[in-house]
Amino acid sequence: MKKLVSFGDSFVFGNELQHNDDGSCAWPALAAHDLGCDYQTLSVAGCGNENIARQIYTYFSSNTAKDTLAVINWTWCMRWDFFLQKAGCWITLGPTCVPSKLQGLIGTQKATDLIDFYRTNLEASQSWNIFRSLQSIYSAQCWLKQHNITNVQTYMDLSIIQDQDLDRVEHYMVYKDPAWPVVETEKDLLDLPSHIRYEVDQNFRKQTQTPEYITDLRKLITPCLETFQGQTFLDWSYSNGFLVTELLHPLEQAHRAAADLWRDRYQQLLQI
Repeated sequence: MKKLVSFGDSFVFGNELQHNDDGSCAWPALAAHDLGCDYQTLSVAGCGNENIARQIYTYFSSNTAKDTLAVINWTWCMRWDFFLQKAGCWITLGPTCVPSKLQGLIGTQKATDLIDFYRTNLEASQSWNIFRSLQSIYSAQCWLKQHNITNVQTYMDLSIIQDQDLDRVEHYMVYKDPAWPVVETEKDLLDLPSHIRYEVDQNFRKQTQTPEYITDLRKLITPCLETFQGQTFLDWSYSNGFLVTELLHPLEQAHRAAADLWRDRYQQLLQI
């Protein structure tokens, strides 16, 4: 029996789709159903790319790759996956993480401190965030190739493959010391005290200078990445006028259309 197994975050699982407790309403599952294939997902809502790579290793370390297609959708680079020793589990920190998501594991104060640490030190490290994700993706791609695992890989974050314009105001608000003024426009930045403006400008230049090793890693991973007609799943959904929730999840119409879009490609790779 041919099988399709998906790896990723909430977009692959199909968060906010109706009657989707097991991920069976998301586009990879719909395509598998159309093709008469078995289906399983290891996707984890809100996870980062290290987690997605670990999903791949976990599944194929104990399951055969024969007659199996791996559908992988890499996520945003600013998400951090790490093992929380006290709780004995993996967690992800990201822009949408709030203390209530972690307080049951480590208590409210420690959850607040951990998220504050992320927002102060990790979220703004654009080059480091991209580098971590590129390492995870390249490692997984090499592993898939070494084990002759048939796969289709897409991505959500354009910064995985190319530099993105960094908004100066957003950069300042993430980087700033709590005692510094709040700004709303680039003109406000010019009115800052000279010593603050100098420090912010120095950090901004560092953030926007792409190291050669990132450029090289992008060249290595890009040939294995595919798109939804030249776009990410989210951008493609917007372009086609499909409903998208406030939490940025495309809904039923988008997943049905995505299944139709990929079905022939999956069928070819599974040799059905």
